[in-house]
Amino acid sequence: MTQQITMEPASAPSAVSPAAVSPVPASPVVASQPKPTDGLSVAAFMLEQLAAWGVKQIYGVIGDANLNVLDALAKQNKIAYIACRHEESAALMASAEAKLTGRVGVCLATSGPGVANLLNGLADASMDYAPVLAITGQVEQAKIGTRSKQYIDQQKLLAALTDCSEQLAHPDALPELLQSALTSALAHGKLAHLSIPKDLYTQTVNGVVIQYPRHLQQPLLTPDDEVRAAAELIRSAAKPALLLGRGARSAADGVLALAEMLPAAVVTTEPAKPAFAHEHPLYAGGLGQGGSEASSLLMAESDLIVMLGATWWPDDYAPIRAKVLQVDKLAAHIGRGHPLAHGVVGDIADIVPRLVRQLKAQPSAPRDGWRQRVTDTVRSWRERVRQESNEDGLPLAPQRAMQAIAEACASDAVLCIDTGDHTLWFDRIFAAKPNQDVLLSGRWRTLGFALPAAIAAKLEQPQRQVVAIAGDGGSVQTIMELHTAAAYKLAITLVVFNNGCYAMERNRMQIEGLSTLGSGLDSPDFVKLAEACGAAGYRAATAAELEAALRQALSGSGRPALVEVVVAPTVVPHTKM
Repeated sequence: MTQQITMEPASAPSAVSPAAVSPVPASPVVASQPKPTDGLSVAAFMLEQLAAWGVKQIYGVIGDANLNVLDALAKQNKIAYIACRHEESAALMASAEAKLTGRVGVCLATSGPGVANLLNGLADASMDYAPVLAITGQVEQAKIGTRSKQYIDQQKLLAALTDCSEQLAHPDALPELLQSALTSALAHGKLAHLSIPKDLYTQTVNGVVIQYPRHLQQPLLTPDDEVRAAAELIRSAAKPALLLGRGARSAADGVLALAEMLPAAVVTTEPAKPAFAHEHPLYAGGLGQGGSEASSLLMAESDLIVMLGATWWPDDYAPIRAKVLQVDKLAAHIGRGHPLAHGVVGDIADIVPRLVRQLKAQPSAPRDGWRQRVTDTVRSWRERVRQESNEDGLPLAPQRAMQAIAEACASDAVLCIDTGDHTLWFDRIFAAKPNQDVLLSGRWRTLGFALPAAIAAKLEQPQRQVVAIAGDGGSVQTIMELHTAAAYKLAITLVVFNNGCYAMERNRMQIEGLSTLGSGLDSPDFVKLAEACGAAGYRAATAAELEAALRQALSGSGRPALVEVVVAPTVVPHTKM
């Protein structure tokens, strides 16, 4: 007899009324849900996005194509607007802020001549890998590509400088374009640019403000094999030298331990002068024409040069025989413009202590002879610098003037250095302290950098002493920003080296037997000019007068000061075309 078994589901479905089943939506469920920032205009949304990424101020000049941005700036309190006298200065301020802080610096200009005036400052940021975002107004959408006043293809204009340059074509594209621009600037140290047709500023954005993603600046963890290979290369060297760039400052203690353990001659680029104690017996001075004869000699004798966070190496000083080991956080910086034995990509603050541990675990052969050679060479160099810095006579020797400034500056001062003859004397003479910062136009080397940089530094870090050093030729390029400093009550000090000429160029022309046409200067009365701009003005011709003027200027009076010092157009050693 066969038993019939009936299979039933574990639970039968309940009856459902057709009316209770929701129809499949015609569009995604979230499409109609309001976003937190819905209703913001392009101008307002842009400011919210910049504030979310840590932007504290925007430097700019008013113009027809950015009026709505200025209106939006006036209606919020997260970002300050700094009204500059010239767009070039606005871009230089953004570049200097980025160099000082590592954050994105932002500048603003109108269409046509406004964006064109930004170019010099933007080139400085681009050449020095400073993360800067330039925002420029553009003519109305209907006039793009026409012969309308102030129209130019801004993307073509800035193509040689920018890594990311876009024009906003629709309000809803703004969130993605801004994120791309900010990411390019911050993660890669690239100049970014966004142009916005002026009739789009008031239109509404459908999008969400993207908060700053912390992963953009997470340090790379360099593989152990790479660190071991670097340690082995160092261990095999008989005469090692360290070349420090700005990036090495994050590992100052480790660099000191590495230098003393090897031992190694230590050389710095100009922005890295505070990275190593100048009184240390292994410190050989700066690199290049304005550096020291000791550094040039010791690097020429070295068989291994370890580059830490440095990206600049002048052709005349690149090694011929030495191997080069380079450590940098960006792979693209490694091996550019010089020979390379080994490159290590990663965070220098992580890599240097690991190198020290590797070298301690397996010490190399003693290098007593090299240590003696380095210390003897450095001692001789220091004696020469001491003699130069104590020279008497009128006009005042620029070395003596630079030494007086070094002695007057606070131990944590921000030093903003213009381009010119004085730049070389700064590199040669000025003994920077560990907590000081040095800002300069490194590769672009534009005249007029120092004063805008000082303004940005003081706005960003008002508690610190800020000193700008410029020549009489460079200072007049941006001197009207002294009025900007006065308007914002910024107690910065501008020291002007007045030697009556473009000394660097004149000295080179004279050495080559060329006419010195164009090298002379008939400068204005700097003291009166400072006073007309709302600053205090001082003039010094002797060392005693300079010391007294610096004390007054740096006393913190609550307004900017200018100190003019009359110096001789002394020829820097090794000057050539």
